[in-house]
Amino acid sequence: MADLNQEVKKELNAAWTKDSVFTEEEKQRVRNRIATSAAKGRKKDYVPKLLSAAAAAGFVLLIGGIAGIQTDDFNKQNGQETVISNKDFYSGLTEGAMLNNWKLNGYEKDSYGRITAVFTGKAAVTGILDFQDEIVYFQPDRDSLKLLPIMDGKTIKITFNETDQEMLKKVFGTAAPIKAESVSLILDGYRAPEGAVHQAEVLELAAPKEPQFHAVPFQLALNINAELVLPEPLNHVYKEFSLRGTDEILRGLSPAEVFQLYLFAEEIEDYSTQYALFNHDPEIGKPFPTLNHYLNAISESPSIPEEQTLLHRVKNAHLEEVISDDSSAYISISEEDGFGFGLSKNSEGIWKVNWMPTQ
Repeated sequence: MADLNQEVKKELNAAWTKDSVFTEEEKQRVRNRIATSAAKGRKKDYVPKLLSAAAAAGFVLLIGGIAGIQTDDFNKQNGQETVISNKDFYSGLTEGAMLNNWKLNGYEKDSYGRITAVFTGKAAVTGILDFQDEIVYFQPDRDSLKLLPIMDGKTIKITFNETDQEMLKKVFGTAAPIKAESVSLILDGYRAPEGAVHQAEVLELAAPKEPQFHAVPFQLALNINAELVLPEPLNHVYKEFSLRGTDEILRGLSPAEVFQLYLFAEEIEDYSTQYALFNHDPEIGKPFPTLNHYLNAISESPSIPEEQTLLHRVKNAHLEEVISDDSSAYISISEEDGFGFGLSKNSEGIWKVNWMPTQ
């Protein structure tokens, strides 16, 4: 207690403002009371009952600041304050812990109370560089998200310090807002604030990956009843997209993965989600301008034998993903008769299903 009193006294002497003094009226009251006490023959230490508003406020703020040192928000270590993360931000991750091969150095808090997790490490990632309003953002692809110090299922964008942004602008040009796809970066110095925009340092810029023009085989997952099922995390993507319907959820998916989402919607007769998987860019002519048109067309379609349906054919076929160019792809279902399923990228660079996709 004596130590706390000495600390309060020391802080008071250092922090007291010019306004934190007795007013003339207060001084006169003190003089009158001292005179009265002397006349009664008693000696008594006296502190005025009424201080100026500034003095009282200064004292309350000072005591609150000292008491705050004892809260759980900060710990004193080697004379420095170390932020403790709250329960919802990187839950259970403490200083020195590893996350996807990145080491947590600790947490920082800014003047607004926002917390940032600071990591050291290195990762080679691929994604899209997006130049918006003179700021460069990097959107990692789905595989690259697994290499960064972020919690499972979180989608983020990365921005950079001024030096790195200027370097990227020089490499890719800044005549107009652009999106550069298949950009490979080696990142370090990772900072993850509370929110969806993180920061990192560019250690190295690799040459963009050449798009794939060869056929890549893949298989569908079927249960014991020969029904199509989605593996994780594709099943999680489907649930999110069926609830929200925003194309951004599909960013980073391959044509083969979008194709599987379309088939799964067909399997469970979720035609609303299936309709949302089509390419809805304004410049593309849509045979079904609204969801109701699409649902009516399905309900009015004549029934066909099961063996002739798309679902039946793909479940018994050797499937290959073929990317024709940066914005076109198809799924080869039968090489013999050239039967395939077409997809294309929308204006946001996300793979979507072509209208009338089978060909």
